[in-house]
Amino acid sequence: MKTNSFIVEHPQESPQIYLTPLQPLRFEQWLQCKSWFAGTAINARELQYGADLVELQLRYAGEAFTLHYEDYSESCWVSADTAAATMLLSELANLFRQLELTGS
Repeated sequence: MKTNSFIVEHPQESPQIYLTPLQPLRFEQWLQCKSWFAGTAINARELQYGADLVELQLRYAGEAFTLHYEDYSESCWVSADTAAATMLLSELANLFRQLELTGS
């Protein structure tokens, strides 16, 4: 079973975290991204998707975030949904650095 993870970039005072998988992920794998957060402090909630966009609502430390993946540009980022969530982005970035995507 292969394991994948992310290169995580969080520019200072940015309301977003930028994620790059170490190994490319297919669109179908992004549709299964809720399972990546099982057993972590990040609570994966509602998943929505369209032709080339996947959005997953996340909760961490009581605050809301959104994981976005755009297939056309192969870009992925996490945005803070509130000002309070923005204050937690550094902590969330550290959790994403430790995240292992088993079965990728």
